Amino acid sequence: MSENNELFPFPTLGEPAQSNDSRTGSELPAFPGSEDHKTEEPPLSSDELRKIRHLLLTGDKAAAPAVKPEPELPPMPRPNPAAAAAAAPTEAMPANSLQQQLIAHWESLHLTEACEVEARNQFCDIIRSVSDNRVMVKVWGAANSLLPIKSNLRHGTPEQKLFTLITLGERFLQSLTGVSFGERRRLLKTTARYLSEVSESYSFIQMEGETFNPQYHERAPGSLPSGKTVREMHGFLVTARSSNQVVKTGLVLT
Repeated sequence: MSENNELFPFPTLGEPAQSNDSRTGSELPAFPGSEDHKTEEPPLSSDELRKIRHLLLTGDKAAAPAVKPEPELPPMPRPNPAAAAAAAPTEAMPANSLQQQLIAHWESLHLTEACEVEARNQFCDIIRSVSDNRVMVKVWGAANSLLPIKSNLRHGTPEQKLFTLITLGERFLQSLTGVSFGERRRLLKTTARYLSEVSESYSFIQMEGETFNPQYHERAPGSLPSGKTVREMHGFLVTARSSNQVVKTGLVLT
């Protein structure tokens, strides 16, 4: 390295070094609160402070947006159920859709025999007179098991036809056990006449409300031994048309 110190021009020992106090004093301003600052800037007078406060107050009021008072909402009206019910439009009560569906099913059957058509018409009229849906379903189920049957018995012998009709009649009556409605006896008479026309040789007889007779009746399970009136038919009385002889006694509840 060279001895003439070209890279680092440090001051030589003979040069007078400037003091840090004089350099900072000439280059940097005095800090607020220092002794130099106090001597240079005198404190504010009371009149000046009052003006500053006035400016601050008026400036805040001018900068703050004016808030408009919100209008008060009117009180919510209380609901009046009586008025709502009076104003509601009165709707017509819909017809019994179940009744319509049951009748529509019978009307959709393709029946060719006159006795079956007549029985269906009577059954439809009886169904229309029943207002209780529970009773209506039971009546419809009992009568629906009988339509149609004549064409299904065309290959049977007279004895086979009679046995089938007796069985269908007992099932029809027993499905109506305990079911009471205004057209019950009409329904039983219509069914007895229908079975008689299908059989062609025998008569099916309904006897509810008549006096118990051992020659024509037998007591069904649950009957009163001393009962003298037929309360319910559980099986039709069947007689031969040619001789009026009893072919089958009626199964009755007394």
